[in-house]
Amino acid sequence: MSTDFKKILPRRVYVGLDVLKNQGLKEFFLRLFKLKGKNEYKIWIKNCETITTEIKQELKYQPIISVIVPVYNVESKLLIECIESVRNQIYKNWELCLVDDCSTMPSVKTVLTEYENQPNIKVYYREENGHISKCTNSGFDIATGEFVALLDCDDTISVDALYEIALKLNENPKYDFIYSDEDHITENGKKRHIPFFKPDWSPDTFMSIMYTCHFSVFRKSLIDELGGMRIGLEGSQDYDLVLRVMEKTNNIGHISKILYHWRERKESTAKNLKVKPYINEATKKAKLDALKRRGIKGRLEYSEDTRQYRVIYEVIDKPLVSIIIPSKDNSSVLQTCLSTIRDITGYDNYEIIVVDNGSSGEEKAKYEQLTDKYNCTYHYAPMDFNFSRMCNIGADLSKGEYLLFLNDDIEIAGEEWLERMLGHAQLPYIGAVGCKLIYPNTNLIQHIGVLNLPIGPGHAFHKFDDELILYWGRNKVEYNYTAVTGACLMLSRTKFEEIGRFEENLPVAYNDVELCFKLVEHGYYNVIRNDVKMYHHESITRGYEDTPEKIERQMNEMKKLYELHPKFANGYDTCYNKNLTFSKGDFSLETGEVN
Repeated sequence: MSTDFKKILPRRVYVGLDVLKNQGLKEFFLRLFKLKGKNEYKIWIKNCETITTEIKQELKYQPIISVIVPVYNVESKLLIECIESVRNQIYKNWELCLVDDCSTMPSVKTVLTEYENQPNIKVYYREENGHISKCTNSGFDIATGEFVALLDCDDTISVDALYEIALKLNENPKYDFIYSDEDHITENGKKRHIPFFKPDWSPDTFMSIMYTCHFSVFRKSLIDELGGMRIGLEGSQDYDLVLRVMEKTNNIGHISKILYHWRERKESTAKNLKVKPYINEATKKAKLDALKRRGIKGRLEYSEDTRQYRVIYEVIDKPLVSIIIPSKDNSSVLQTCLSTIRDITGYDNYEIIVVDNGSSGEEKAKYEQLTDKYNCTYHYAPMDFNFSRMCNIGADLSKGEYLLFLNDDIEIAGEEWLERMLGHAQLPYIGAVGCKLIYPNTNLIQHIGVLNLPIGPGHAFHKFDDELILYWGRNKVEYNYTAVTGACLMLSRTKFEEIGRFEENLPVAYNDVELCFKLVEHGYYNVIRNDVKMYHHESITRGYEDTPEKIERQMNEMKKLYELHPKFANGYDTCYNKNLTFSKGDFSLETGEVN
């Protein structure tokens, strides 16, 4: 589009055409419909945002926080706004380290000179342009604070940003790395939008995307130990730094508040990732180097949807996987499940155990034929339906080092499905590995993870179109979740036994969630592999369990769930964010308004 044409178009029209060209028709219409409704984030800011403007709580621990600002060819107005956002902090134990990377715009030095003799401000002029990594390292070199915070020269932080960091450190002085939520501001600074409300520390999410981003604060001694930013990773230097930080410490904190405002300029990745195409290559190198440092075998696969590289972990030593399928009176559906396992699966070291809790005589005969045809172990034991007990029986009958619990109405798609789940399940810190489930003959999501909401556990983005890119790629790349569905769940036998197996006092509902809660309580992370997609033949037209008997049973089992795990009552979920909706799985904002 020519520059002259841009001038005569309203900005909203131009942005719409840009979305249509670069992100496709579906994203264009999604945004168009959103324009017709209320500005959800504006409402959230009005009703829910809390900004502390004066210190009301005495802080016993008040470390110096050095704010590092690499500076290069930035407009005076934006640079001044950045600097003043630090000077206006209500927490006063800070220093500001401004490092000019040989800017060619004379106005930059003019502005910096005005701040040279200001209290708590250091201005350093590099003798040669070294780009972002060397420039940031110069800031680390002159910093004297116990902690260092990273701030871009055209961005701003909220007036209480450093105070919130200090509060967090008073909760736990051992934190080595703290990050916050963030949003974008337009170049003129008049509009805040695109909020990113993040999960607490989630290592697999981080291997998928650089989600910690801004506002990042690190213990200075750890940065010194790591040697600061690595040269040659420009464009992904922050991501590479956190990859190395997470190899040294688990003391990582998250503040669920918007503390950082990322300026959208045409030169900025806040506006468009395509302006810096070298970022992809730097990210790729950072991930490959991380795998090598950690002694983990794996390869990268590019996701065009998100322009990210996912990690596919290599299976080590080819262990036996036991696929455990509870089933009853469902031979036609089981036929599809077993045939697709046998016909599609590329990994060949697995066994199948079918646990039948009392099929009719005719169906039992069909089960015997099917399990014989597909070389399965068949266990028949009439009893009342208890999913947990059936899974535990299957585990007792199995021989594998890894257990895969699978519903009989699952249809396998993709021959690498078992390898991709198994490679991830072999990581020492991983608990349960789940996958993406899609309703058959549609592109609608049945499962990409379970949220523990205040109203109870529920599926994220249930019945959303998987063609869309949902909340920072949650349906496209690997994400940690507090729980995954038992319809397809893999974990090691050792961890399964360690946590006490499936809870048999939860026979129908929430037994998979309870299993995942126990894994989290034992220090493990559960994860969804969105590159493993299966079809779930659970009826798409099946509504809520709305008979009085089913509702009562479900409520009783939810009560048991939270009696067993009181920490998770009232919506405790480290993989979610308290600023997001309490009552549904669409990651909309909790605006305080009744819909």
